[in-house]
Amino acid sequence: MRFYQLLMLIGLVMLVILGLNTSNQGINNLTREERQAVLDVDYSKGNIKVEALGNSYSYALDRPETGWAGLKQQGRRAVNGFTDYLKKIWTIFDAVFLYE
Repeated sequence: MRFYQLLMLIGLVMLVILGLNTSNQGINNLTREERQAVLDVDYSKGNIKVEALGNSYSYALDRPETGWAGLKQQGRRAVNGFTDYLKKIWTIFDAVFLYE
């Protein structure tokens, strides 16, 4: 049961991202701006390029030991940042709603 819920959640997030990318492209066409996609993954010549929220990240697959080390480090940094963010949100929620 949990697997199907997770699968539906991932599908919903992907549909939202695709909708945001489509609307972003429409806005770019109307205003003649060149804003980046919300989420875009591109593979060419052994390099993976990820664009997320206007930031671009490039990973070289020809040097796997260097690429994996950097990828693991960025993954840890992202998880730690997300954990810190959740802790801050919980502290605010606790202070505002649960404080007696």
